[in-house]
Amino acid sequence: MNDQAQSHQHRLLPSRRGRAQDISRDTLIIDAALELLAEQGYHALTMTDVATRAGVSKATLYRRWTAKPDLIADAVATLRPMTAPRYPGLSLRGDLLALMEQAGNCDDRPEIVTATMEMARLHPDLYRTLSERFWKFIRVELEGLARRAAEAGHAPLSEIEIDVMADTVVALLAHHGGPAGNPVPRDRLASFVDHGLLLLLTGTRSSA
Repeated sequence: MNDQAQSHQHRLLPSRRGRAQDISRDTLIIDAALELLAEQGYHALTMTDVATRAGVSKATLYRRWTAKPDLIADAVATLRPMTAPRYPGLSLRGDLLALMEQAGNCDDRPEIVTATMEMARLHPDLYRTLSERFWKFIRVELEGLARRAAEAGHAPLSEIEIDVMADTVVALLAHHGGPAGNPVPRDRLASFVDHGLLLLLTGTRSSA
């Protein structure tokens, strides 16, 4: 990742924020940012508008996020496709499918997804930031599932192998979701799990 993309980071670390902060205000700010993103789009949205909608001062907002791209990137990261699913825990196949369905479904806030896609197309650096955060989320979840597979007696995966799995998942979701972030059909996700991810994790295909 280049230096421009690296400039977009998560909210300021505690050591850089000054005095202790009321964490509940983070939620107010994130919710306000998502509402305004859906209503106005990225270009018209301002930090002042976010502070007003959240009912906080601009100083409070800027102690947490120093720039609009950083705030929006963190706000988008709270949407369903970038949060861990509730894994059934009954089988690796079931948990892989739960992850894929969660990551491939944007229908909880479609208007925000549309606004985010518009924003990303016009801001390549922010697009790279959002893409990297999504990739990291997918990789962390796959690493946990790979660990479970190894504990069950399957050959452990290397770091590079998990990286490649994450690359493949993100590419598949991007290809089938398209520029509007459409939900990926469940049968397509199940096919990818059965003949791709499960094979990589366990060395065998699902019989489902």
